[in-house]
Amino acid sequence: MKQRPHALIFDMDGLLLDTEGVYKRSWTVAAAGLGYDLTDTLYLSLIGITIADCEKCLVESFGQDFPLEQFRADARSRYEDIVLAEGIPLKPGVCTLLDWAAVLDLPCGIGTSTVTEEARHRLKHHGILDHFAAVIGGDQVIHGKPDPEIYLKVAQALKQEPEHCLVFEDAHSGVRAARAAGMSVALIPDLLPSTEEIAALTCGVFVSLDGTADWLKTLPAGRP
Repeated sequence: MKQRPHALIFDMDGLLLDTEGVYKRSWTVAAAGLGYDLTDTLYLSLIGITIADCEKCLVESFGQDFPLEQFRADARSRYEDIVLAEGIPLKPGVCTLLDWAAVLDLPCGIGTSTVTEEARHRLKHHGILDHFAAVIGGDQVIHGKPDPEIYLKVAQALKQEPEHCLVFEDAHSGVRAARAAGMSVALIPDLLPSTEEIAALTCGVFVSLDGTADWLKTLPAGRP
């Protein structure tokens, strides 16, 4: 990327909100309580895809007898207990980047596999919902990431051409979705490390969103 983007699009879980570790703990314990071993390898394969796709993968891995409804309820209960006891912090650099975008009047949007209303609730809880002109959740698309549908919908909502959008992602499926949408993408890995293949699809791999703000400041402004 040689010029500043005209819009910024963000994933949410694992990128803006430090949720992936909470999901991993609650899902692993819930599976174990039912007699199933949710390994690190299996869990990492679920990062960045919709809940429906995650559940499909679990059934494929554990078999048709896997008690999905019981797992879903137990995992949700354990997740909420952890959140109530510990909270969910913002990831480093979130406010810095969003404040910088606001100063430059760069429109921002969310493209998350989380259900829209839950995503809006979490963003509002952290006081950052007003930074986003569009929030598109996994319930608003037919095909989840790595399909480009969700990011194309965010660009449309922001009234921006895909090639002028920059996506921030922590998941490999999200990187692939952004590139399939014709967008540039910056990767900030969370639980899932980068690989040579994924890094080659990005315009940069960063430790945190703080690093992306500093990088964007060095880029010349493009046409409005």
